[in-house]
Amino acid sequence: MRVFPAMLGATLTAALTFTPAMAAELTGTLKKIKNSGTITLGHRDSSIPFSYIADASGKPVGYSHDIQLKIVDAIKQELEMPELNVRYNLVTSQTRIPLVQNGTVDLECGSTTNTAERAQQVEFSVGIFEASTRLLVRKDSTYKDFDHLNGKNVVTTAGSTAERMLKVMNAEKKMNMNVISAKDIGESYQMLESGRAIAFMQDDALLAGEMA
Repeated sequence: MRVFPAMLGATLTAALTFTPAMAAELTGTLKKIKNSGTITLGHRDSSIPFSYIADASGKPVGYSHDIQLKIVDAIKQELEMPELNVRYNLVTSQTRIPLVQNGTVDLECGSTTNTAERAQQVEFSVGIFEASTRLLVRKDSTYKDFDHLNGKNVVTTAGSTAERMLKVMNAEKKMNMNVISAKDIGESYQMLESGRAIAFMQDDALLAGEMA
C-alpha cells in the first residue's frame, strides 16, 4: 500500500470526548457515575492503533484506550470509589457523538477529531494526537495524485471527518467520484484490498495502523 496527500493541509487534533462534568461540586456525568456506581466507556472495534478489539476476548486495547483507563483511575480516586464498575460500549464513527450526548457512554476515547461542529455538541479534552487526512492506494496502483481519482471509486468511513472532506472536495473539484462510505475502518481497508475501491481516504495515523 502507498499513501499520498489528499490535497489538504489542515491538521486535525483528536481527543477524548465526554459530556460536561468536571466541576468542584459533583454535577453532570460525574454525579451520574457516582450515583450509579458505574462508568461506561465508548470504544471502537477497528481504529488501530487507538482503540480496537485484538482477539476473541472482545476487550478493547490501544493507545487511546490506555489513556481512557488512566482517566478511569483518576475518577475512582476523585470519587473515592476504588470498586467503580467499568462497562464497555462499542461505538462507530456515526454513533459516537450521539451516544456521548444522550449519556449512553460517559467517556469516548478512540480516534475522534476535535472539530468546531463537534465541539458544539460534546466536550473535548486536550489533544492526544495530531493527524493529517491522506489517501491510501494499493502498492501496484498507478494513481499518484488526487486528480487521478476522477470518476473512480474512493472509500472512506461513514461519519468521519474524512468522509465530509472527501464529499466536499469531490463536489468542489467536480471529480465525479463514487464516494463509498464503509461502516468502519476495517471494512474501508478491505474494500481497498479487494479492489472495490481504488483509494481509501482517512487520517494518516489510522491508515498506518491498517498497514502495520
